[in-house]
Amino acid sequence: MAAGFGHRRRELHALWSFREDVYLEADSRAGTLVLHSRWDDIKVPHPGRTVAEALQRMVLGPIRLDNVISEAADLANLHRLLERLEPLVVRSLGADQEQPLVSLVPLTPRSRLRVPPVPGDVPVRLSRFAIISSDGMDYRLESPLALHRVVLHTPEAMGLVGHLRRPTRLDAIGDAPPYFATLVAHLVATGMVVLAERVEPFRPAEFAEDTDDVLVAWSPVNLLFHSRSTLGRHDADFGATHPVGDRRGVEPVVADRRDSGLVTLYRPTWEGLVAADPPLGAAVEAANGAPPAPGPLTARELGELLYRTARVRSVSGPPGSPEETSDRPYPSVGSRYELELYVVAGDCGDMPRGVYHYDPLDHGLRRLPGAPADVGAALENARLAAEMDDPPPVLVIITARFRRLSWKYNGLSYAMMLKNVGMLTQTLCLVAAGLGLGAHPLESVDVELWADALDADWRVESSVGALVLGRKPPRELASGWQPVNDAHWPDLAHRLTPAGETA
Repeated sequence: MAAGFGHRRRELHALWSFREDVYLEADSRAGTLVLHSRWDDIKVPHPGRTVAEALQRMVLGPIRLDNVISEAADLANLHRLLERLEPLVVRSLGADQEQPLVSLVPLTPRSRLRVPPVPGDVPVRLSRFAIISSDGMDYRLESPLALHRVVLHTPEAMGLVGHLRRPTRLDAIGDAPPYFATLVAHLVATGMVVLAERVEPFRPAEFAEDTDDVLVAWSPVNLLFHSRSTLGRHDADFGATHPVGDRRGVEPVVADRRDSGLVTLYRPTWEGLVAADPPLGAAVEAANGAPPAPGPLTARELGELLYRTARVRSVSGPPGSPEETSDRPYPSVGSRYELELYVVAGDCGDMPRGVYHYDPLDHGLRRLPGAPADVGAALENARLAAEMDDPPPVLVIITARFRRLSWKYNGLSYAMMLKNVGMLTQTLCLVAAGLGLGAHPLESVDVELWADALDADWRVESSVGALVLGRKPPRELASGWQPVNDAHWPDLAHRLTPAGETA
C-alpha cells in the first residue's frame, strides 16, 4: 500500500457520461433519439438498441462502455457517435467502476479533448493559471485557458495533483501509483498541466506559459475574471438570473440614511446652468485629469458638482420592491445605481472638516463619526497617490453596494460595476472642468482603510474608486510632448471655463 494512494496495482478505467444538463427524448415513430442540452438539440437517427441503451445509461452517470456493449461493431459505432457529441460528454477516470477519481467536464460547444502521451523524462507542473476551488462537495480545477473543468472526486485525486505543484518528472515520483501517468496525460489534455518546453542541464525547466508574450501580461486572477465576466469560455449561469431570489439580500434603491443630520447643499438652477456653462466640447478638452492646483473649494461648488452628477432625479417601481430603481445624471449599466459617494472635506469653505455621505435623494451631506486624525490621514494618502505638493481640499470616495447588482445578475455584476465607476468618474471630471475645477482620479483605493473610515463591511459595501477635487490646474504642455492633432484645443477650452483667464 502506498500511503494515501491505495493499492499500487490498480488501473484506471475510462468512464463515460453526459453533462448534468443533458437529457434524452426518444421519438419512437421516427426511430431517433434527441439529446437536449443548454446549447442545442441533437438528433441521433436509428442508433440501434444497444447504442441507445448506452446513451440512456450515460444520462444517469458514468459507465464503462464495454460493460454495456459487447459487440465490437456496436462499440465502434458508439465511439464514433461520442466523437460527434464530444462537447456534451464527460470523460471520467476511475480506479473502480463505481467511484470516479476525476471527471473532465466540457464547458463550451467548442470543447474537444485529445490526450497526448507524456514522456516520463519531461518535467510537468500545474499551470500557473489553474485555480483550485471547492463547490462544497468536490475540488474543482479551472483555468481561463481551458475549455474543460476538472472535478477531483476523492482525497486521493487531490493528493496526486499535489505532486504537480512544482516542476517534476513522472519517472522521478516514487510514491505515486502506476496510473499516475494516465491521469497526468488527461490533465495535460485539458490544459491544467503543462509540459516543459526547454530542459537544459543545471538550469530550471522553462514552460511556454511563462515566456509567452501574450500570457505574461495577464495575472491568473485577472484573466479568470475576464473570461468569467464574458461569454464563450465557461458554462456558468450568466445574466439576469436572480441568483439569490427576489428578496434575499436586496439593497434599497437609495442607501439607508444615517442618523446624523443633513447638511443641505447648494442647488443650481437650470437657467443659471444654461447661461454660464461652457459647451460640452470645451469641458471634454479642458478635463485633462492633471492633479488640481492648490486652493480651497467652496461648499457651493461642491454642491453644484454633486447635484449635476449624482443626484436622484426620479424613482421607478413599487417602493421597497427589488425592482425599484432610480434615474440619475450619469449612465449606469443595468440601471441599478449601486454606487455611493463619500466626501472627505479638508478645506471646503465653511464646511467642517470631516467625512460625509452624500444623500442623492435629499441632496445633502450626512456627517459620519470619525476622529480628526482619520480625515488628515485620508487626505495625506490621497495627496501621495495624486503626487500633489499639498493635501487636496476635497477627496471623493466611490463605493459600491454590490448586492444591488449581484441579487439579479450572475457572472457579469462586478464587471458592470466597474463600467459604472468609469462612467460616474468621467461625469464628475467633465462637470468639474465645466465649473472651472480640477478633478484627478486616483489609480487605486485602500479597501481596508475605507471600510474602517466609513464603518462599513467591505464585503457588503466597498470602495471601488476615488478622485481628488481642487482648483483648476494651469494648462501646460509638458516637456517632451509633441503636438499631433489640434493640441491647442485644450488651451482654447481652458479659456472658456470659469477662472480660465486667471488660473
